[in-house]
Amino acid sequence: MTRNYSATAQDTTLTNPLTNSATTMVVAATTGYPSTPFVLAVDYNASAEELVLVTGVSGLTLTIQRQFNGTAAQAHAVGAVVRHVITAQDLTDAAAHQAASSGVHGVTGSVVGTTDTQVLTHKDLTSSTNTFPSTLGNTFTVNAQTGTTYTLASTDVNNLVTASNTGAITITIPASVFTVGQSVNVVQLGAGQVSFAAGSGATVYSTPGLKLRAQYSIATVACIATNTFLLVGDLTA
Repeated sequence: MTRNYSATAQDTTLTNPLTNSATTMVVAATTGYPSTPFVLAVDYNASAEELVLVTGVSGLTLTIQRQFNGTAAQAHAVGAVVRHVITAQDLTDAAAHQAASSGVHGVTGSVVGTTDTQVLTHKDLTSSTNTFPSTLGNTFTVNAQTGTTYTLASTDVNNLVTASNTGAITITIPASVFTVGQSVNVVQLGAGQVSFAAGSGATVYSTPGLKLRAQYSIATVACIATNTFLLVGDLTA
């Protein structure tokens, strides 16, 4: 349970007797008290000291949970000193939280560490708010094409398509396959020049043209809107 604290809470006293079974108590003042729940020591620093958890405040009447942190419920007389305190339970909870590896900060599951090896699932990472180190590898799959025609597929996203043939090669950019933000890299490995073509329903923008300029030239096909693509790289008309 989260408990609240105040650096300005002032000592007060009981104005009514408190039996060992009462669930409310009346004090002379509540100056500086935090919002509930918070802990008070009744008969502070005396043999009859008892810790109570305050769960409600109505004027000078406090609703309390007795026997907090293992202390005994006792009767307390008018004039007993009442002080807002930090308890052994507070320190124990803090230490347990610090040592925990799961179920902390109100989150179900394991805590993500900065030095240990962990597998992350159900985490959305965006490049605008996260830095991805080079140690992640940034590997890609090579899709080697040796024919004279090829239509890009969803499996080519973030990968490299190599086109190698002695004759001219046509790479078709299809509609209804890629989503906004996805891209594919294409390189001409052979002597046959690679040309790009827009599939039915697709629009492709490119300057200066839709052909790779020479052997080993490379271009990126980027989906910038639904079925709309930008072709950038070592291109020619």
